[in-house]
Amino acid sequence: MEKCPSSRDSGLADISPASALPNGDNSSRAERVGVVIVGGGVAGLTAAKTLLEEGVEDFVILEAQDRLGGRVHTVRRGPVLVEAGAEWIHGGLKNPLYRLASSLHAVGKEAPEDAYERRVVTQDGEPCDPTPCESVVTTLMDECDNNGILAPYYNTGYGQYYVDRFPDVYGPGHDSAKGKAWLHLLEQMVKGEEGTDSWMDISAQDADEYIDLGEDYNWTDGFDTLVNYLEKSIPNDRIRLNSPVSRILWNESDDEVEVMTCGEGEVSYITSVVLVTVSLGVLKEQHERLFWPVLPEPFARNLQLVELGVANKIQLGWPVTWWGSGPLELFLLWTSFDLESEMDWLYGVVAIESVYNQPSVLAMFIMGEYSRKMEKLPEDTVKEHVLSLLRRVTRQDVPTPTFFNRTTWGSNPWTRGSYSSFVSVGGTKAGLLRREALATPIANANRKTVLTWAGEHTHNTRYGTVDGAMATGKREAHRILSILNAN
Repeated sequence: MEKCPSSRDSGLADISPASALPNGDNSSRAERVGVVIVGGGVAGLTAAKTLLEEGVEDFVILEAQDRLGGRVHTVRRGPVLVEAGAEWIHGGLKNPLYRLASSLHAVGKEAPEDAYERRVVTQDGEPCDPTPCESVVTTLMDECDNNGILAPYYNTGYGQYYVDRFPDVYGPGHDSAKGKAWLHLLEQMVKGEEGTDSWMDISAQDADEYIDLGEDYNWTDGFDTLVNYLEKSIPNDRIRLNSPVSRILWNESDDEVEVMTCGEGEVSYITSVVLVTVSLGVLKEQHERLFWPVLPEPFARNLQLVELGVANKIQLGWPVTWWGSGPLELFLLWTSFDLESEMDWLYGVVAIESVYNQPSVLAMFIMGEYSRKMEKLPEDTVKEHVLSLLRRVTRQDVPTPTFFNRTTWGSNPWTRGSYSSFVSVGGTKAGLLRREALATPIANANRKTVLTWAGEHTHNTRYGTVDGAMATGKREAHRILSILNAN
């Protein structure tokens, strides 16, 4: 796939404002379309499907990558199926995504908890008491699902709640090497929800806004079941893959917006309204160059108060299981930190688990700064490090895997992060209390709304979820309908 030229490998063309201004020739050659949707992830696809259901067919989806789905990415290689991105439906009947998946007969049946062999070991494979898995990890993370419990911590970081509660929940020995190892494991598990470097960076007030909808569920045959369902209703000629947007000229005197693309050919679109659904990471990195004129100061300021975390997965598969006959759940306690500097990203690995419906595949998460360091290493080096870790913690001669997949969401120029967004502690103190501020439509000089926003980061209570992204796509489709009807 051809990329737009950029000194920062951003995926956006390095065009100066002066050279980006349209002239009569360019505008006359541009394709005219009623609505431009930037981004073919779940939010953009949901918006398109909603517009179609309401009788609006004059739109185009511009997707920078060569596939749809955004941070939903199912990987299939032979008999192996894994999720590189989003993996779970977070919640049951209260979640509209669960209800949709149920109607498609696509909700997977979880293996019973007692089917998993749970092991807790140190980095050297020493067996440990597994009791804190429930008494510490599950208890504290479940507590934080109760809205209001974090109220005393609204001026501090989310992690402070865990640090304060840990001694009471863990009990005697909380400051021992083993106790500190459990706190490290807990921290990595919590950071895995956000992908942040420090759980002290996450606003406790923002975390308290999240509404938990219950248990997590898998898909029977991959999360791309959802992408395929959404795509099926959209005419092929309305979807343009390999079409990264290089510039959006939104404040022209004729109330029209010009959207310029690069990649496999340079195409411009003249439209009346644009829906931007790119990830928060890309938006934060590129908004000053993507939009001309630059976005209004209050909106641009709010973007800097929210972060998109980086969390990655590593998945390894073998023809047969070498750890036993059933699915594995292995928790790792780092009681000492003795790795060489090149390998110290492995300190972020605290859980190794069997993949749903893939009995001979193991997966692990890596968060924040550990994740970014892993991304910079060659894939063969990462594989060597992981095999070394597995052999050390299991004390077994682990064979070389026949399947290997590692994600690199942070360095992907079209995502610049993964999974969940979070308001920083400084963001809350600066006054960003509701994410609806990130969905504020932008009007031109004639007070005509020309820019709208969707994506998980714009949902007040279900940020970081696919159902949250879907809800924002539907929300903005209805907003656009109102705009079109008012014209």
